[in-house]
Amino acid sequence: MTRNAIVTGAASGIGAAVARRLLDDGWRVAGLDRAFRSEAGQDAGSSGMQSIECDVAEEASIDTAFATVAKQFGHVDAIVCAAGVLATGSLTDMAVSDFDRIFAVNTRGAWLCARAAVPLMVERPAAIKHNPGRIVFVGSIAGIRPKTGGGAYGAQKSALHVITGVMAAELGPQGILVNAVAPGTVDTPMIAAVTSSLGDSSYRPSGNSPLGRIGQPKDVANVIHFLCGDASTYVTGSIIPVDGGTRAAFVPPTG
Repeated sequence: MTRNAIVTGAASGIGAAVARRLLDDGWRVAGLDRAFRSEAGQDAGSSGMQSIECDVAEEASIDTAFATVAKQFGHVDAIVCAAGVLATGSLTDMAVSDFDRIFAVNTRGAWLCARAAVPLMVERPAAIKHNPGRIVFVGSIAGIRPKTGGGAYGAQKSALHVITGVMAAELGPQGILVNAVAPGTVDTPMIAAVTSSLGDSSYRPSGNSPLGRIGQPKDVANVIHFLCGDASTYVTGSIIPVDGGTRAAFVPPTG
C-alpha cells in the first residue's frame, strides 16, 4: 500500500529535498507552503507532489490545507514539519514582530500541523497499522548550542525539541513516533536571503564542520527519510544532530 506524507515548507530548501526523497521512494506527498499559489491539490509539475498553499502561522490556513489532504489521501503515514523563517539580531534590539513571527511559524506552526496530522494517522487502514505513524520536526543545532545574534531562533528551536519529546511520550500509545533532526548551517534559500539582504552581517554560521563543508538539504533529507522508514520503528523522542560534527567539539581557528 502506498504511503502518504505531508511536508511543510515544501517549496524550497530542506522541505523540497525531503519531498523529493520521499517521492523517489514511492511515497505520495502533499507539499504545504505559502509560496504555492496554484489551485490546492494540483500536481506540482512532473514531481508528482500535490502542492497546497498554506501559511502555517495561520490556524485557519492549516485547517483548510489538511481538509484538502484528507480529501486527496484519506490518511497520512508521516508528516515532516520543515516550514521555517529566520531573523537575526541581539535579543535587546530585535523587533517584537520578528520575535513573534519566528515563534508563530517555527514552533506554533509546527505544533499545529503535527496536531492536525494525528487524526489522519490514527485512522489509517488496518493493513498498515503495524507500521507506526511518523512526526518529524526540523529543529536546529541552535536549539542545542545557542549563539549570540540568534537567541530568539535558538529559543524557539529548543522549545520545538521539548515538544518533540513530550509528544513522543503522549503519542506512543497510539502508535505514532515523534522525532526531530537538528541541522547545523545548511545551504538553503532562507540562509542565502538572510546573508545577502541589505548587506546583513549579523548572521553567523553554527560553526566550522570537521567535514570541511557546509550542509546540503539532501544531507538532512536522508536522515528524515530514515526516520520515516522501516529501519526506525523503535526510535522516538530523539533529537538527531545533522551538522557534520560542528557541535561535537570546538575547532580553534588556525593561524
